[in-house]
Amino acid sequence: MFKKDCIEHELACMVDYRGKTICILPSEKILNVLGKKYTLLIIALLGNQKRVKFNDIMKKTGCPRPNLLSIRLRELEELGLIKKRIMGENRPLSVEYMLTRDGKKLRSLIIPILAWIEENSKN
Repeated sequence: MFKKDCIEHELACMVDYRGKTICILPSEKILNVLGKKYTLLIIALLGNQKRVKFNDIMKKTGCPRPNLLSIRLRELEELGLIKKRIMGENRPLSVEYMLTRDGKKLRSLIIPILAWIEENSKN
């Protein structure tokens, strides 16, 4: 989606940011994924370590179902925020996940938001 789409939506999706007008429609897909359960936890967790194994992500996030975690990880991978590395040639394979450069940038924006939430949820 481009600015043309914003114009068709009567500029409802246009916001001012640092002196520029930007269209927020392209961010809709990313925001949709980020708003899903466990997504922010996964991004925060992956930034704490260089590589994290699937089972460790599952334990540390509290995600109850492997298929749900797989979906979240796939969504983040499709957005280019994480990458998957398959280790070993023999069964069982070990799968590790890590943040990409874009994932690290996003995490640096998310952590202050999570800190703000923690500070303000004490009331």
